[in-house]
Amino acid sequence: MISGAVRPRSGDLVLARIVQLGHHRHIEQPNGRRAVLHDDDEIIVTYGDRYATDQYESRVPATLGDTQFVASGGIASQVLSRNMAIRRATEIEPIGLLGDAKGRPLNILDFSLQPVAPEVPRPRTVAVLGTAMSSGKTTTIHSLVHGLSKAGVSVGATKATGTGSGNDYWCMLDAGAHMMLDFTDVGLASTYRQPMDVVEAKFAELINHLTNSGAAFNLVEVADGIYQDETSRLLESSVFRSMVDAVIFAAPDSMGAVAGVSHLKNLGHSVLAVTGLLTRSPLAIREAAAATGLPVLTREELTDAVRAASLLGIRDILAAAAEDEAQPAVEVQEAPVTSEVLIGPFTASPEQPQPRRGLFGFPRPATPSGSPDAW
Repeated sequence: MISGAVRPRSGDLVLARIVQLGHHRHIEQPNGRRAVLHDDDEIIVTYGDRYATDQYESRVPATLGDTQFVASGGIASQVLSRNMAIRRATEIEPIGLLGDAKGRPLNILDFSLQPVAPEVPRPRTVAVLGTAMSSGKTTTIHSLVHGLSKAGVSVGATKATGTGSGNDYWCMLDAGAHMMLDFTDVGLASTYRQPMDVVEAKFAELINHLTNSGAAFNLVEVADGIYQDETSRLLESSVFRSMVDAVIFAAPDSMGAVAGVSHLKNLGHSVLAVTGLLTRSPLAIREAAAATGLPVLTREELTDAVRAASLLGIRDILAAAAEDEAQPAVEVQEAPVTSEVLIGPFTASPEQPQPRRGLFGFPRPATPSGSPDAW
């Protein structure tokens, strides 16, 4: 434990006590389960800035004084402002930073994947952006991943900016993503207020990892709205332009769709389609389609692999996947039955290696070949 006159950094791990519950009453565990919190519980969280128009703007404090629990993914920060539609943040009392044997504070950057150089050509890569948080970006990528993966396409997915949250990570794996990574895998608890060269470098690292994993197609979520500082600057960067082939825009209404599409086109980006919350209304769909001249796709249409492949420009990849599916199955010999031993939540044969364990004993997610395990 490290306490006293220390200045926390974004990504530092801290042991804290719940003082008074507020808006966030659950914390995500490494296996994805949302544990219920109670007053006086002790939790391990990470310092990080947050930018969330629907919830809080917060910053890493200058001391280990009282602070707030601002995101269920495990983010400790000092609230600067909040959306008046939600309750005050859960109050926490930091007890001390977690350190190594030499007294050095542990930071999630210590557990990040190492940068990799692309060993194969980058596949077609499409980014999904939106007017703001909760505009439908994650649902858009989830729908595309689900439909394409069921059709046999290996889809790599990543969330490149935002604040650490397990929900986006697990839902993409559940949808069938070939690989899912986010900025926490490359050492950032949050991308808000990070230097732009860091944001650009981590953006490139994530896409390079997806490429080396063997993904046939990449999808990238860029958090928050296109006017958020880091997002706005990323859209103008040479890194984004060189690694993203086209974009899809999510909006809650036709006005937002028109403004967003116009802004992206003015920056020189190729906009493929509009989607998002506005697709709940047939009238809004008609308005947006007429005003933007682009296809406006519902969640069900995005899940249609043939339509999605045509939109995304990957019909050849879908056709190749269909050919692979049509190949006759290879007959394999049945393995001999061996006795099994129950090991925690896993069943393993004594002759075979046990599953790799992550934090608290849960399986670690798959990582690119040759790279260290993700934390």
